[in-house]
Amino acid sequence: MVVAKIEAIDLDKPWYYTACNFCKRKMVRQGDGFEGNVQHLQHNPIYNCKTCNKDFEHAIHCGFFSYYLVVHVSDDSKGEAKFLLFNNIAEMLIRRPAFELVQEAAQENPHFLPQSLTDLIGRKLLFKITIRTYGQQEQNSAYVVDLVIYHADIIQHFDPHPHFVIFNDYESEED
Repeated sequence: MVVAKIEAIDLDKPWYYTACNFCKRKMVRQGDGFEGNVQHLQHNPIYNCKTCNKDFEHAIHCGFFSYYLVVHVSDDSKGEAKFLLFNNIAEMLIRRPAFELVQEAAQENPHFLPQSLTDLIGRKLLFKITIRTYGQQEQNSAYVVDLVIYHADIIQHFDPHPHFVIFNDYESEED
């Protein structure tokens, strides 16, 4: 468990992907090869799921948008790291499904970062991470987040130096 503040959203890769309804793995858009494009909301390109080995003409019906959110975090020691939040964890934190944010981005432009994501910047949270990297085994790989806790009283229990502003803008789970 680590208490850390979100410093930035990593924009080197898209913050979402189109996932297969059957296996939940990433589907790849055929044709132009640009995987982070939201233009498919206006037309229906073919998507391929390599895991299921199937092509799908209408990704909206056979797939869904899933978070792949990489955030840059820092702790009190000024240590920095990248944390990767997959769909269930990101949706729990943001409280909106990825599809809604993708639609929001499509109305602006494909490189638009929705307000719900920029609102995460500056938040101090308690993260449970996996001490393994996802994807390539390189120095700047992201640690996978297993759990995020945003309740101020729990964060303060784990935080030896509570000098950051802790946001507790969520309703209690009893409500």
